[in-house]
Amino acid sequence: MMKQRVAKVSSRERLLQKAIQLFSERGLRETTVGDIEEAAGLTRRAGGFYRHFASKEEVVIEALRRAAEEMIAEVRLDEVLSLKAPRAELLVIARALIRHAETYRPVRLILQQEARKLPALRRAAQSANKRLATLDVVPWVKNVLHRSGAATTKVRELTLLIFGPVLFYIYSLDRADPAFGVETEKFLATWADHWADWFERGSRDPGW
Repeated sequence: MMKQRVAKVSSRERLLQKAIQLFSERGLRETTVGDIEEAAGLTRRAGGFYRHFASKEEVVIEALRRAAEEMIAEVRLDEVLSLKAPRAELLVIARALIRHAETYRPVRLILQQEARKLPALRRAAQSANKRLATLDVVPWVKNVLHRSGAATTKVRELTLLIFGPVLFYIYSLDRADPAFGVETEKFLATWADHWADWFERGSRDPGW
């Protein structure tokens, strides 16, 4: 019987994974490079970390870049629009956002703790959020507005109104305390019903 080969995880990948875990548990400043090397199975303070990353901050920026790329790849606008029903489309996008947030919760927690203190990290987070908005959610809102006939030129502001509650709910899940104690699916159903009705009313009254 042939043994299955287990894919070997590179030192860089182990360092990144262990660093993010430690940063989310202890804090970025409280975690030393030696701690990361030891957790990744390398010799403490032997230079292994700096062969792959210039700083602890660079590790977080790399993890953030990966998270943004995966989110953009997961929410494919053409596939969402193929549903041809605002409620279903809203749910697909929102569930993807929540699922992605759960996968990358350690990165999100680090950002919440450190972004205000570290300008480079804050800029990286802003860039990632801007890319997601530009490539996915804003174009979706433009499309559904066109389909519904709702008359407004404030697309970005409307995008924030629509998806802001989802982001707030995700933030509450980060704290392990769902907002107002509402279960995820109940929140999503009520939220999607509201906005689907909003777009439907727009199609019945183009001047609204």
